[in-house]
This record gives sequence, C-alpha cells and structure tokens, in this order.
Amino acid sequence: MKDCALGFIFDSTLEYVLLVYKNSPAWQAGKINGVGGKTEPGETAVACMVRECQEETTLVIRDAAWASFAHIKETQKSDHPWMIEVFAAKYDGPTTDAKQNDHEEIEWFPYQAVPDNAISNLHFLIPLARQKLLGHDSKSILITY
Repeated sequence: MKDCALGFIFDSTLEYVLLVYKNSPAWQAGKINGVGGKTEPGETAVACMVRECQEETTLVIRDAAWASFAHIKETQKSDHPWMIEVFAAKYDGPTTDAKQNDHEEIEWFPYQAVPDNAISNLHFLIPLARQKLLGHDSKSILITY
C-alpha cells in the first residue's frame, strides 16, 4: 500500500489556509491541493507532513503541531491501493514567512473561498480541518473511494 500525508496549514486567525498549485502527479496538474506527499520508507505520516511542509512552503511546523483528523483510503483499485492521513496545523507566525521552496507555487486563501480548481474533496476537508483546530475533537473520519 502506498501511504501519503496531506495537510492544511491555517494562519493564526484560522481565517486563511495555505494551498499549493500542483504540477504533479499528472492527475493533480493545474489543480490546487493542500501540502503533502508520499511517505518515505520508515517515515511516519506526521514526519512526512513536517518534511513536506518545509520542502513546499519553507515553514517549519513541528510534529506536535499537526493534528490528524481523517484518513482517505482507496478501495476500488486493488492493484494500486493507497491511504492518505490528513492533518491540520496552525501557523502563528506572519503569513509572509511561507515561501515557495519547491517547484510549485503556494498561496493563502480564505478558508471559506476554496478555489474552483481545487481538488474536489478540499471543499469539505478544509472546514473539517478548521473545526479540528478550533477544538471540536471528534474521532478520525474515514473516507473511502
């Protein structure tokens, strides 16, 4: 199984979320998504979030700041199964600290104005991530495709 991590970084007010203009993989090219990627061998999902966050945004957000709130699991294509652990984090520094550090552009968006070219599940994952950071501590959600 291929494991991945996906994270949503909010500003200190929880009004803005940092998103990435994706170039790859091919099915995401031209779309907007959260920060994240594939876990490396022996790496936990939260360690992947810390690494990918720094690689994609230059922000250093320690593992304790990432709150897991969902898992997305592919169940229909048994020849290429995958699991994504989904996280939320709040960045208390200035939003200008976030810089493009990878080959993909980043931008802060109002959490209520998810762009039309975003990956479709962001329209419900971003509000869930924000709720997690507001302290609405629910059990982890499992989403299957």
